Amino acid sequence: MIINESIELLEGIPMVYLKPLSALIISDTHLGYEGQMSSSGTLIPSRNLSFIKDMIEYGVMHTSAKRLIITGDLKNTFSDLEYYEKREILELIEFCSSRNLKISMIKGNHDNYLDRIKNMYDIDIIKEYIEEDNFYISHGDELPLIEADTYIIGHEHPSIVIYRQNGSKQKLKSFLWGETYNKKKILVIPAASIFATGTDINDTEKKDLLSPFLREFCDVNELNAICISEGENLNFGKIKYLRGIIV
Repeated sequence: MIINESIELLEGIPMVYLKPLSALIISDTHLGYEGQMSSSGTLIPSRNLSFIKDMIEYGVMHTSAKRLIITGDLKNTFSDLEYYEKREILELIEFCSSRNLKISMIKGNHDNYLDRIKNMYDIDIIKEYIEEDNFYISHGDELPLIEADTYIIGHEHPSIVIYRQNGSKQKLKSFLWGETYNKKKILVIPAASIFATGTDINDTEKKDLLSPFLREFCDVNELNAICISEGENLNFGKIKYLRGIIV
């Protein structure tokens, strides 16, 4: 789905292609989640990294990308860089290198101690944000430090919840696209991790949202929800029309 001359949302996956930067963008991979769960006694299949690699492969095949930007929360634990996280991170770096993708990692609130791997590989680890060609790309856990024409963030893990008359509900990961209060563009990327289902944007009060971008920098009700379905993206329209929706 092409949303303007610069930005394409790849169909059916939480990935953006930013044409002026020749860059694929993903957010909130939370590598090492399965290892953390295992260390606490809960065994789940290790599928997250494989899904992310498949997604990147798809992006490389369908675009002219030369770069991968990860907008924070590359790893899952808040504290140390655990051995299972390091193993998955290095596997991801080597995979991207084999596809001739230069990696830029913006630190998120989970990404403590990432600098330990910086000297091992040719990657950029960025503390706060990337500003190029009037795009401001950050994790989204802090308000922007400079002005730009377009803001691209993660952190919130946005999703849309749809209630059914029989009492069941369906949850879909969703991009959020629209304008800030000062009429600049904003794009919120859903989490790449298969385990991070995220915030039900249409069922959450503004004051309870994670990102200050959504609490203070724009009217979330005026943002468009572009939901990820099976193999395609669907524009569900503005958040204000999706609150309390029953189908």
